[in-house]
Amino acid sequence: MGRRATVILVGVLAVVVLIGMAGLVWWFTRDEAPPVVDLASTVAQVDSSNPTTDDSEKPGATSSTTENPATSTAETTTSSVADTSRTDTEVSSADPSTELANALDGMWMVRVTEGAVDLREQPAVSFAGYRVDEVLAGGIGRNTAVGRTADVAGSIEISGGNLAAATVVVTMATLRTDDSHRDSHARGVLDPDEFPHAIFTLVEPLDLPAGMADGEAFSGSAQGALTIRGVTRSATFDLQAQVVGGTIVAVGSSEVVFSDYGVDTPTSISVISVEDHGVMEFQLIFTR
Repeated sequence: MGRRATVILVGVLAVVVLIGMAGLVWWFTRDEAPPVVDLASTVAQVDSSNPTTDDSEKPGATSSTTENPATSTAETTTSSVADTSRTDTEVSSADPSTELANALDGMWMVRVTEGAVDLREQPAVSFAGYRVDEVLAGGIGRNTAVGRTADVAGSIEISGGNLAAATVVVTMATLRTDDSHRDSHARGVLDPDEFPHAIFTLVEPLDLPAGMADGEAFSGSAQGALTIRGVTRSATFDLQAQVVGGTIVAVGSSEVVFSDYGVDTPTSISVISVEDHGVMEFQLIFTR
């Protein structure tokens, strides 16, 4: 009986040692966590991907050149008709700051990326995801797990220079980290087959800077309703946005307690525990 107990004990110790060694190998060979979303970095990426962009392409500029010739022609015609009906007094009394702010009015759609894209860096594409800390087995240390997907959709509406409405939809089954085993555990607790989407909807309008159409950056808090795994709760996202080359670039993040949405923390043989709270983040590029 004593011999059998010894064999079992040795076997258990061997498994623990193997897990620890595997953890060490993973720890030293793992990729660094992707950087936190950052407006300045994204703006630089978008700007560099549109080298021909100049001031005449800004929404508030006087040039009638746009990416869509048909739209440009229609806008020019409408503008000409409107101008002929305005008196000199009306023209002189117009508020330039109001006209500049209203230049952004209308619907803007999330620019969707076709095909595979590496989201470990901060490419000039729309994406959303999460960040959560893990405590690793064997006392190795802590790790930040980052899952992201470019499978996002949505729109915003700007009216009177204000952000009047916004909706963002994220396809949960396409979230990916740098570890396929972690992804499998995450899918198990998120249950994307039954709850395929996470959705954020703005519930309170936001005042945007009068000079935003001319490149002035916006920073503020977006109050909305966040739905994850079929559960909807109030959520506040720290939001930053800026107009770049005829697009609106927006980044944001929010602290989330997963249990509030019925999401259990995933388990793994190489991870002792996963924090019950994390950060949801997004980087979105909007076009008309």
